[in-house]
Amino acid sequence: MLKKGVLKGHGNLLNLILRLGDLVLIGVCGVAAYFLSNAYETFTSLGVQGLPGSYIQVIMLAVVLSALTFPLFNIYRVWRGSSTLSEIKYLTIAWIMVAMCLTLLAFITKSGAEYSRSWMGIWFAAGWVALVGSRVVLRYVLRYLRSSGFNHRHIVIVGTGDQAAIVADRLQKSTWFGLEISALFSSGQVSGYMPPWLSDKKIITRYQELRSHVDENGVDQVWISLPHSEEKTIRDVINALEGSPVEIRYVPDIFEYKLMHHSLSEVAGVPVVNISYSAIDGANKILKTVEDYVLATILLIFASPLMVLIAIGVKFSSSGPVLYRQKRVGWNGKEFTMLKFRSMPVTAEHDTGPIWASKMDKRATPFGSFLRKTSLDELPQLFNVLRGEMSLIGPRPERPVFVEQYKDEVPHYNKKHLVKAGLTGWAQVHGWRGNTCLHTRIEHDLYYIENWSLWLDIKIIIMTIFRGLVHK
Repeated sequence: MLKKGVLKGHGNLLNLILRLGDLVLIGVCGVAAYFLSNAYETFTSLGVQGLPGSYIQVIMLAVVLSALTFPLFNIYRVWRGSSTLSEIKYLTIAWIMVAMCLTLLAFITKSGAEYSRSWMGIWFAAGWVALVGSRVVLRYVLRYLRSSGFNHRHIVIVGTGDQAAIVADRLQKSTWFGLEISALFSSGQVSGYMPPWLSDKKIITRYQELRSHVDENGVDQVWISLPHSEEKTIRDVINALEGSPVEIRYVPDIFEYKLMHHSLSEVAGVPVVNISYSAIDGANKILKTVEDYVLATILLIFASPLMVLIAIGVKFSSSGPVLYRQKRVGWNGKEFTMLKFRSMPVTAEHDTGPIWASKMDKRATPFGSFLRKTSLDELPQLFNVLRGEMSLIGPRPERPVFVEQYKDEVPHYNKKHLVKAGLTGWAQVHGWRGNTCLHTRIEHDLYYIENWSLWLDIKIIIMTIFRGLVHK
């Protein structure tokens, strides 16, 4: 019979099994996909032919890439307390990253023609189903064990104020996480709102009693949920639990702040709470860079004939260069030269000076008006993407004169420079571009920066294709 504490002491072993299991699934799916994609040729009267060595090499490369890539996306962290969809999202992004790396390597080495496209498609699809399926099954097994009293974590919450109530209430509503509150600790009078269901929980008021309760009742974790003003109590609790094997967790008092993005990290051994930074960092930054280079290369190849025709049209529409070069402000506030197909006479700003342009700008040539209306004048910015100056998706870059004008007038304006500027973005697909409400555009840009994900980029690309870049 399974003992009720058996899973607690074998977390590292289970993690290792999960890692090896993922690699086995990827390899098995690669082999199975080969035979499925070559069913007619493979299953002949001569029997089953062996897997070609070149295919084995690609499968082994994918296994190695997965072993290196998955940890970058924290696939093997403790997911207790996180939603299934959240785990699936990160797993999917990591698997797509592996697929994109293989595709890029095939393109660079010009070896793509050696491999069946149907094999690759079936392999990536089957691999995703297998990886996600294993996580879903594992979660159901853990939920069953937790509902049966196995794999629980007993915790004590330090604090009885509003912040502690929020923490306790969220844990209570998420019973499948297996976190069971055994007691509350308060060094003073109970204050703030407490959910009714907490009334039957033991309330500890003395530090020695807290230590005894932890040692005698098999408490696994102590969650300190106190405001910053309770620094002395926090210190006393930590001292009281000195020498105890219990895990101590501190819930930062950040509920009252409206943070753009926040996370915990460590710099030179110093714990740091990041309260304002871009979600496109670390592994996400690598993923987005690969996304930009792969998609920009593909788009440039397919758009090249059209771009040649547009260049001819620009040349015949008015005298001057085909491309218009203009200084814009991008990532980290650095200036770069943005490329566009020229849609106006070269003397367009001699009389007006720098002003907001629009699709119906009277200064544009007839052909230029067409380019602006269809946003085809933006195509040369694919070169900006390949040069690393822009991204396919991101806030639109502005001219330095406008950045200087609005950085102090519009709240959080400069936060748009936490990421690379893009050809299209969350604001643009909702119609906010050019001479439109700047405050609304910035709100959309900040939403993108805070909530970035590969899924959001894909959504914006699809919206760009079907909606176009329209104005409000």
